[in-house]
Amino acid sequence: MGRPGQKVLKDEDGLADRISLGLLARAFPRATVEAVVQAAKAREQRTRMLPSWLVVYYVLALALFMDMGGGRVMRKLAGTMSWAARGVTVALPSEEALSRARARLGPVPMRLLFESVAGPLASPDTPGGFWRGRRVLSIDGTTLDVQDTEANWARFGGPGTRDESGAGLQGGFPKVRVVALAECGTRALIAARQGSYATCQKALTVELLPLLGEGMLVLADRNFPGYDLWGRAAATGADLLWRVGPIFPLPVVAVLADGGYLSRLSPPRKELRDGAAPIVVRVVEYHLLAPDGTPTEVFALITTLLDVEAAPAGELAELYHARWQIENAFGALKSQLKGDGVVLRSKTPDGAEQELWALLCAYHAIRELICAAAELTDQDPLRLSFIAALDAVRGPVGDPAAFPP
Repeated sequence: MGRPGQKVLKDEDGLADRISLGLLARAFPRATVEAVVQAAKAREQRTRMLPSWLVVYYVLALALFMDMGGGRVMRKLAGTMSWAARGVTVALPSEEALSRARARLGPVPMRLLFESVAGPLASPDTPGGFWRGRRVLSIDGTTLDVQDTEANWARFGGPGTRDESGAGLQGGFPKVRVVALAECGTRALIAARQGSYATCQKALTVELLPLLGEGMLVLADRNFPGYDLWGRAAATGADLLWRVGPIFPLPVVAVLADGGYLSRLSPPRKELRDGAAPIVVRVVEYHLLAPDGTPTEVFALITTLLDVEAAPAGELAELYHARWQIENAFGALKSQLKGDGVVLRSKTPDGAEQELWALLCAYHAIRELICAAAELTDQDPLRLSFIAALDAVRGPVGDPAAFPP
């Protein structure tokens, strides 16, 4: 029997609404979920109908079904649990109780959950996963819309401006900024940092630098190069291949045999006065051909790979365009998993951050599924459809072992 005023779902009530939450249970095992709840000090202080571990799975399910209300998602989750428990009834909380449970959980367990499981998925045999023994990664940023509330504007900000009365912000939604590190061979987002709309992408990138190291080659577009960030990224031991803009100062120090040249990044005046030294970089310039055969704009890349024989310019020019895989990853996350035009549902900043980390968790679980399928069928994971995998995950498959009684 449920508590007064609560609906009780029996096994026969939810057969049509079972969802494939087995993916989430396998990608985020119960023991891992319990561990991050404990680490975040988010465990409930008394016995509740919605224990923290269950709320984590509920939030993950919300990320899979962004177009559904919380109550409907919980009914699906409860239906799967009831079926898995073979006839055990599951009480359905009210929308208010679900909201309070999410607020108690907060965003930290979801962030820790993502950080505990996210990581590289490519093997040495994965097409495009490695270049000359280095794992190919790309770094970039994006933004997601959050609910138009005063609290969200205060935490995240956005591109809007105040109206004449100063009473509100006009011109769009508040936005949370995300900078992520993607694996180019799989489009897996293996690490991420979030901040307000006003947070500089470079500042969030600095937070990701401890994850870089030898055996990695990191690509980035022309919004990232600069003396300080380049120097700190290169100091990790990772190799870098970043595009620079047309007005980026790159004096010719020495012309190389392949037509490129060595240059140097000069420190800002203050750091120069403090004795900072210029950083030597190699410059590779090239252009693409338009369909009619005319050359396009000149692309200029700077790299830590100074040896022209060990890193041929033609290979670097071709390799740089793998950077677009992170754009494809963001597209799948925002347009297919979240949904075009769908705003994060939470009206509070903590709730919005919780949703963001849950989306990243769900995205990683689906990429894991795609990579496993690609390995079984000996295919390139980039050739397998994300939306097809997502449709399969959202289908009524169910997993009796996912949620033990």
